[in-house]
Amino acid sequence: MMDVAGTLPVLRLPLLLAAAMSCGTSSAESGTPTVAVVVQHALDAVVRVDDYTCTSTKQEKIDDKMMPLETFVLKQRKTPDCVYLKWVEEPYKKRETIYCPAKYGDKIRVHEGSGITGWFGALSIDPDGSFARRGNRHSIREAGIFHVLKEVGDHYARLSRGPEQALGERKTTEASVQDQPSYCFSFDERDSRTEVCMHRTLALPTRVQTFQGTADLVESYTWADYHLNLGLADRDFDVGNPAYGF
Repeated sequence: MMDVAGTLPVLRLPLLLAAAMSCGTSSAESGTPTVAVVVQHALDAVVRVDDYTCTSTKQEKIDDKMMPLETFVLKQRKTPDCVYLKWVEEPYKKRETIYCPAKYGDKIRVHEGSGITGWFGALSIDPDGSFARRGNRHSIREAGIFHVLKEVGDHYARLSRGPEQALGERKTTEASVQDQPSYCFSFDERDSRTEVCMHRTLALPTRVQTFQGTADLVESYTWADYHLNLGLADRDFDVGNPAYGF
């Protein structure tokens, strides 16, 4: 079974409240930038990113059960849109996935690093099919930081035009996310809260978490060890790459 990784939780509207917050704050809020500044810096930063690699984690609650933490290397290119993932820790160590909408017939190419499924070699999977979506809260089409920041920008813009126009004036809080200095804030709803953290200097996502109620974690994603604008080429998203295990 293939897992989708590095995706943004769905930020459902209407959003009723938005408050600057984070676990493990490290300084007084008075010295931090506003939500408006942090969001705009992130939107500006991602425009300058053509491709990147990073180490990412994913953990989701499925059918009221929190699934194991997944850790993987993530490569993504903006144009043409492509993503490559390689799991580097158990329980899915050595699994590899490539998805390029304009390549491989718009199918996900995946192989398992071990187990019975690994005996079948590389599989071609419909990204919208039940097999690809099983055990995942999001589609692979949402993988990577480009989608994350689009969603953050879209929802911030909608909220700023609505009753919560003061959102942009609120202060973020400082946090250390996997030893990355970050500014954090949240989008709050009646029944859930989504916390967003951005790297203080790169202005790219370091963590996104969604909670049901006030404390019930349902999904968590992190990104660390960014390497930007490496000139990723077609071979980086090719099952024939000899460095890969397809």
